[in-house]
Amino acid sequence: GMKGLLAAALLAALMSTIAAALNSAATLVAVDIVGHFRPQTTDRQQVFVGRTAAVVVMLTAMAWSTQGDKFGSIFEAVNKMPAQFLAPPISAVFLWGVFWPRGTKEAALTTLGLGFGLGLIVFAVDLPLVTLYERETIIDGAPVIVAEQLVSQRWGIPFMMQAWWGFCICSVIFFVVSLLTPPPSREQVEGLTWPHPLDFLTRDAFAGLNDPRLLSALLLLIMAVLYVVFW
Repeated sequence: GMKGLLAAALLAALMSTIAAALNSAATLVAVDIVGHFRPQTTDRQQVFVGRTAAVVVMLTAMAWSTQGDKFGSIFEAVNKMPAQFLAPPISAVFLWGVFWPRGTKEAALTTLGLGFGLGLIVFAVDLPLVTLYERETIIDGAPVIVAEQLVSQRWGIPFMMQAWWGFCICSVIFFVVSLLTPPPSREQVEGLTWPHPLDFLTRDAFAGLNDPRLLSALLLLIMAVLYVVFW
């Protein structure tokens, strides 16, 4: 009985997650895209567009799920897309946009565009339907086959490290484009950026055990320990 209740709870959570994802996709297409380019669209038409988008997303997800066995693991398949073309450019733009007042809007747009584009290229190359080796050539490395025998394995970049190197590339793009474009005025960045990267350490008085700086340091310490333990 307890197993049944647990399974029902997990199923309910899964259905809630799916419903939220479909609702977000439908709203994004109907309101943010169609509503932006066609402001005269009626509510009835937006509802129809949203329903159509939800059906298309669900059918695409069903078709994509048939390729799950071609990835190294389900954990890798779930984390591969954000690690390749979502997290790196967004993280670079938000991080340096806050810490570096010299960053420009041209640099942000260029970083997002190129970051997404490069990530999509890597994702397409590693896609099991595309790669000649029926596996991820960049993540796991392409096998070297001679006379139909595996000679060696050329290891690629682990998929979690792809996010780090993607962040580094996007950071370089952000800095280069920022230095090549006119800097924003002081009024534009006032209150939105930190004058100095370490400004948060000295801006406010220490607030005890609940101080965010202490909790952040504790989190970094835990992550460092876990990294060393599982290296």
